[in-house]
Amino acid sequence: MSTYERDALAMDAYSNAVTAAAERVGPAVVRIDIERDMAPRYGRYAPPPGGGIGSGFIFSSDGQILTNAHVVEKAKRISVTLADGRKFPAGLVGSDPEVDVAVLRIGADHLPVAELGRQPLRVGQLVIAVGNPYGLNWTVTAGVVSALGRTLDVPGSKKMINLIQTDTSINPGNSGGPLVDSAGRVVGITTAMLPMAQGLGFSVPLDTMKAVLARLTQKRNAVPAGVSLGVGGMRVSLDESLRRSLGLKQQLGMEILEIRPGSAAVQAELKRQDIIIAADGEAVTEPRDLQRVVRSHSIGEKVIITFLRGGKQRKVTVVL
Repeated sequence: MSTYERDALAMDAYSNAVTAAAERVGPAVVRIDIERDMAPRYGRYAPPPGGGIGSGFIFSSDGQILTNAHVVEKAKRISVTLADGRKFPAGLVGSDPEVDVAVLRIGADHLPVAELGRQPLRVGQLVIAVGNPYGLNWTVTAGVVSALGRTLDVPGSKKMINLIQTDTSINPGNSGGPLVDSAGRVVGITTAMLPMAQGLGFSVPLDTMKAVLARLTQKRNAVPAGVSLGVGGMRVSLDESLRRSLGLKQQLGMEILEIRPGSAAVQAELKRQDIIIAADGEAVTEPRDLQRVVRSHSIGEKVIITFLRGGKQRKVTVVL
């Protein structure tokens, strides 16, 4: 076999590895569009005033998404576009700016997920980044792990530690997207580039992601002090045709994205993706409206929740 033939086979193997990894993780990669009142404080990340674009990936089929904290910082509204073209408003479940990791949730189930890696990374290992650089959706770039445990200290920005350094091309809009190995398993979240350097990209490692997920899960499952319905959600627009058919005047409601185990909401059989429109006859257009009504009650009292499910208006009495 000639040198040319050996090189061609090696290139084919490399191409096949990149293609297979991208095809495996691609369906779980999302585009994140942000509306802001002001730009975030991270100097190296500042997007155009009023908005920004980033990436993320679905890690749980019930609509949970990992991304960078700086992508969604100070977001007034968050919109997620799936690989199949569907768009959803998203709620912020939690964020840890110190390590630049955030979790979002959308009102959808049975979604494709990105598998999290299990093996430690090695310097020289092939890695692939998938994201939306400059708004160019679902772009794939490949490279190798250049170093591990890097510290990134950019003027005007927070110091970040224990990062993965790669020579994978990372550009604005890539932030929050997955960095995967040759098997398509997530090994990091692409987080930063050095504007004046070429071939230098950085990613948050898998162990840091898992630690953030553990902290957020513990916080979400903690029983709050005082009276609580036990739900979390976000403001959503009500479908116009549904409003007309039900004779509803209000244009907004609160979609349930989280339900705490053992809460009053569980006992009342409320479900994720239910849209609450009233509590005790008062309109609910966002989470603060619901909180205000619920907190006017004492533990053991009842509150009547009006909500939408399956195109129908329903009511349930909840014992707090």
